[in-house]
Amino acid sequence: MPVYNYKAINDKGESVKGAISAESVKIASDRLRKGGIYLSSIKEASGSRRSSVSLPWNRVSISELAVMTRQFSTLISSGLPLETSLVALYDQTDDQKLKGILSQVRSRVSEGSSLHSALEEHEGAFSDLYVSMVRAGEASGTLDVVLDRLADFLEKQLELTSKIRGAMIYPAIMFVVGLGVLVFMMTFVIPKVANIFEASNKALPFVTVVLIGASDFLRENFILLLVFLAVVLFFGHRYVKTPSGKKVYDRFSLRVPVFGKMSSKVMISRFTRTLATLLSSGIPLLESIRVSESVMGNSLYVDNIKDVRVKVAEGAAFGGCLAQTGIFPPLMVRMVSVGEEAGKMEVMLSKVADMYDTEVDGMLATLTSLLEPVMILIMGVVMGFIVFAILLPVLNLTSVIS
Repeated sequence: MPVYNYKAINDKGESVKGAISAESVKIASDRLRKGGIYLSSIKEASGSRRSSVSLPWNRVSISELAVMTRQFSTLISSGLPLETSLVALYDQTDDQKLKGILSQVRSRVSEGSSLHSALEEHEGAFSDLYVSMVRAGEASGTLDVVLDRLADFLEKQLELTSKIRGAMIYPAIMFVVGLGVLVFMMTFVIPKVANIFEASNKALPFVTVVLIGASDFLRENFILLLVFLAVVLFFGHRYVKTPSGKKVYDRFSLRVPVFGKMSSKVMISRFTRTLATLLSSGIPLLESIRVSESVMGNSLYVDNIKDVRVKVAEGAAFGGCLAQTGIFPPLMVRMVSVGEEAGKMEVMLSKVADMYDTEVDGMLATLTSLLEPVMILIMGVVMGFIVFAILLPVLNLTSVIS
């Protein structure tokens, strides 16, 4: 609950000051008035308010935010006052987390706060990009247009993320099922077959000995292997969270065949689309670059963009600075430079984002079509080896009997 510092006059006409904890300015004012204290000024104490959604499990999904933003834009463009629009949004929102946030935002706006200041208090729900664009929309009187652009941006991001996740679901399911079948064969089926072979007292082929040895090792050390894997994943995750570990991981991820190239295109698409959206909303280039850094997700790109921002602040051309990094494709750099010279950089950035989105779609389609047969082939080879190792001694035994 926020704390407010106030200056007031009591019922004896004396000047007093103090602090009060209340849910809003209005509640604090009513409470003081009932006590015979009449406010002359009241201000929220610095750092007294904490975002209610800063925790990861309290964050609002992009899909809910995109729908809400589109509805917000429609309400504002229809001529409804801001506070009335927030009330309407609250009434038609089903998500309880977002509903609670909208209630707090409406309360802050009714107290006289600006919309962007009210949104800024909920970092878990509204990013720097969102708050910056709303601030620009309020300043220019084009809040409905800015919200419409924000909705378009969020929908594009959601569409791209959904495509990537959708393309990975089927291979992931195949991998999990294949791994489960392999573990079942090695820990339950192979030991029973091995007992039969041992009872025959016959020399076994080398491949069968290898298979039985692998089965015994997995069965006897299964818990130990799980613990080892958990420890490796835990400390690996901890290391990746450190600055040096993140840099190592980010550089390695860009070198992975196919996936590294696709990841690079996705990051460039996010960066250019974010930058285009901010610039088209009237936000200055330097501020737009700063906000756009956060969507890259890769420390190598972020560090280079920070260097670009410093050089642009010193007066260098944005396109030339991008070229100097050496990590951005020449075509993208050329298009940005042309847009910068023509004074239509946001248009060119949007075209670059659309171009890379199309390339990512093509790569996802190709990757999905290739992963399925490759995984089937790998599973077939593994299962074929197991079947061959089991059948070979049976065939040898049959030939001896014959």
